[in-house]
Amino acid sequence: MEAIKDGDVWFLRLDKDEELFPTLEAWAAENGMKSGHLSGIGALKDVELGFYHLRTQHYDRKEFPDEAELLSLDGNLCILDGKPFFHIHTVLGNQSFEAFGGHLFSAKVAVTCEINFRPFQQEITRVHNEGIGLKLLSFCKIGDCK
Repeated sequence: MEAIKDGDVWFLRLDKDEELFPTLEAWAAENGMKSGHLSGIGALKDVELGFYHLRTQHYDRKEFPDEAELLSLDGNLCILDGKPFFHIHTVLGNQSFEAFGGHLFSAKVAVTCEINFRPFQQEITRVHNEGIGLKLLSFCKIGDCK
């Protein structure tokens, strides 16, 4: 992976066969990132996507081993259990020009992955929401929750 900063924005390039999440998490930790927004394009493989069912509080998961065009990658960074945590959704396209997407659990870079990252100054964390069944973003400051 290579990264360059321009003003307040980072531009990242992940290379063929790099694991998306471990690479991004290591970069965020090394650069002291506490929160932010990312978007990207490129190509992925060995992708695992999910669809969350609120009623059952369960993800259906599906693996896509083949190379796919990364049509859209959109997500955020926060801190979870003291470490950088990326929550990413994606839309992929196959060789038949069909699109599919969902919550991104894992992926490898197939060709390249070009990501724009805009860091935020605030440390944002996640807190478990019993009714939803997931850890949701929390904008509470320590001792100042509404």
